[in-house]
Amino acid sequence: MADSIATASEAQAQSSEGAKDHLLEELVQRARSMYPRLRERAGAAERMRRLPAETMTEFAQADFFKTLQPSRYGGYELDYGTSQVRIGTELARACGSSSWVFSITACHSWIAGMFPLAAQEDVWSAGPETLLGSSFAPEQVRVEPAGGGVKLWGQWKFSSGVDFAQWVILGGLPIACPGGQPELHWCLVPLGDFRVLDTWHAAGLRATGSNDVVVEGAWVPAHRLVPARAFYEGSGPGTAANRCHIFRLPLSGCFGYNLAAPAPGIAQGALEAFCERAKNQPQRVGRPRIADNELNQLQVAEAAVMIECASWLLLRDARDLNDTARRGQPINPAMRALNRRDLAYAGQLCLRAVDLINSMSGAHGIDEDNPVQRSFRDLHALTAHIGMQWRNAAGDGQYRMGQTIREGW
Repeated sequence: MADSIATASEAQAQSSEGAKDHLLEELVQRARSMYPRLRERAGAAERMRRLPAETMTEFAQADFFKTLQPSRYGGYELDYGTSQVRIGTELARACGSSSWVFSITACHSWIAGMFPLAAQEDVWSAGPETLLGSSFAPEQVRVEPAGGGVKLWGQWKFSSGVDFAQWVILGGLPIACPGGQPELHWCLVPLGDFRVLDTWHAAGLRATGSNDVVVEGAWVPAHRLVPARAFYEGSGPGTAANRCHIFRLPLSGCFGYNLAAPAPGIAQGALEAFCERAKNQPQRVGRPRIADNELNQLQVAEAAVMIECASWLLLRDARDLNDTARRGQPINPAMRALNRRDLAYAGQLCLRAVDLINSMSGAHGIDEDNPVQRSFRDLHALTAHIGMQWRNAAGDGQYRMGQTIREGW
């Protein structure tokens, strides 16, 4: 009898995973169909320094922001990492900033799902369409105890897509713990208790609207405060309510998927744009065509394989990560270090691919309407993020040489 129950349970789980796989393929197709519109808007989005409202509306209507959202609030709880990379790649082929805002915004519902249930009710009481922003880079923070919570002042940097957020997750709050030193906490703050400061003037990922968040004396109740270590360890209080394995994943070694997700698509978009121009270049007397040059042929092939390898690495690690968590096994320090290494290396591979493509593009490559120059700038911006720098790979080297692994993004 017990064996038959176990078999039925396993079959049900497999059926559920199959349905999620089918849904992911549908979402990927929706992202692919947006290519012409996103590519057409990319230049205007850069000039605005934020995504057009039409793009965010299309993303919401396509249910992209529900990929990692708790199912109790209308979300899909798709596999972590896989969904960001698959959907993000398609979006980034047309516009790297659009892909970045998708993956960063979508992951905020995942993080919110690790907060206490009362905090989740606050966030989604208005409906499943609520969007969240975040910043974990405080420039200044002041916290004071105040009747069942704290009062908060401060300014936080680099909050991508925050212009469309109804809530923000803010990090770096030092809060005194009984009998010990202050411990860093994260909190949830609703629109009305924070304002956006227009500060984003960047060379790459210009349209992400990664502006500052300012809070001036807002009261934050205790149920919206969680020690940062709980998120990094995958032990947030929300796991008691949201049983899907993704809410038990530690941010350490996992968060970087949201940063790396656009990289293969940005590089692929540059490669496609270059090859399209090369194929359509007319033959002129005394001027060889780009496509006829053997060095260009070799470099195009090299760029293509680097992009494919980067995508394969990301998806392989994401599969292993989800399978491990689904079995109820911990994501140990060695696996977290491996993920950080591969996330950073995937970014480096895509960066090298775009650098190769850019070097072949000549004067046409710097035209404002040439997607190659945008991809070049976007990937340099992406790999400059602290969570994508190659130094994140040090933990894997430490593990292999028997040293204590230094944790990080």
